[in-house]
Amino acid sequence: MIETLNDKPFTEKEIVAFNEQYLEQFKNLATVVKKRKAYEDEEKKAKAALQKVMDEYEIKSVDNEYIKITRVAPAADKITVDLEKFKENEPKEYEELLKDYPKTVKGKAGYLTFKVK
Repeated sequence: MIETLNDKPFTEKEIVAFNEQYLEQFKNLATVVKKRKAYEDEEKKAKAALQKVMDEYEIKSVDNEYIKITRVAPAADKITVDLEKFKENEPKEYEELLKDYPKTVKGKAGYLTFKVK
């Protein structure tokens, strides 16, 4: 199936010719996308394993001939005032009662940075 921007239909013969002409590129692209996804999955697993062990042993960074890894610790949760909700519910008391509407903002998760050499 081929869709056009101008809704001009192709004949069956044109579609077959197009597919035959670009079949190799379609195959190559499909192969590359599948490999990329597999590598991304492998990368995620490797990074998660390294983060787990670096967190466990409290290792801040690793620098060797292959890669430099820096562990960024997770940020703490914060409590702030939900000003939007307060403005909406109590417009007159907005300045006076800010303390009555706490909102917890989840801290940023820890992560690793990687620099391949």
